[in-house]
Amino acid sequence: MTPEEIETLLAHDSRADFATRFLEEYLRDGFGATSKRSTELLIFHLLEDLGSLSDEDNNNASHLLQITETRVKGYRYESKLRYAPSEDKYVERRIIWALARSDFDANNQRIKFIVEDPYVRKTLNAQSKRIGGVPDTSFNTEIVTLRSEQLLALINHLFGEGTADHFKKDFDKLIAKDSKITFADVRKKIVLGAAGALSGGIVKSLKTFFAGDPT
Repeated sequence: MTPEEIETLLAHDSRADFATRFLEEYLRDGFGATSKRSTELLIFHLLEDLGSLSDEDNNNASHLLQITETRVKGYRYESKLRYAPSEDKYVERRIIWALARSDFDANNQRIKFIVEDPYVRKTLNAQSKRIGGVPDTSFNTEIVTLRSEQLLALINHLFGEGTADHFKKDFDKLIAKDSKITFADVRKKIVLGAAGALSGGIVKSLKTFFAGDPT
């Protein structure tokens, strides 16, 4: 791996924190007590938590780490189970970003979006079951398909009751093929509305994303 690739994974000013946290965990039970798999999971977790790996899709991550996408998926899921994400509202933020890139199947009246992180995907399935529905992932486990009412119920469940209620009329117009509204309009309103319930600079980041989104 070249110095440039290492810099892509982990900025120079984060390396001291990486080393400290790695040694604290690795030496917890004595030198050499940690298995190879556990060490790999720890490194993967730290690269996601302190570096940029969490922003890379599975394909890019596989090229950076020079491993298969299947192994990337495995590390992503296992590391989340072993080390709970430190980022506040981790799952909600990942779902918001997935929705920001979603598409609308007008013929079947379904919203489709990609969720690569298996930890987020399994959490999404569990949350959906609680509100009386399961996302359709029959075509591809990473492609989530929801009816509009399922999506609105999920947003209300994750981001607060009433968050999505005032978007129902927009979906009704979209389903009725009202020429005055597009899915891009509805998607932007829903995503920014849900993101408003989260702390941090996610709304600003999403506005920047939508400003450069041609759809």
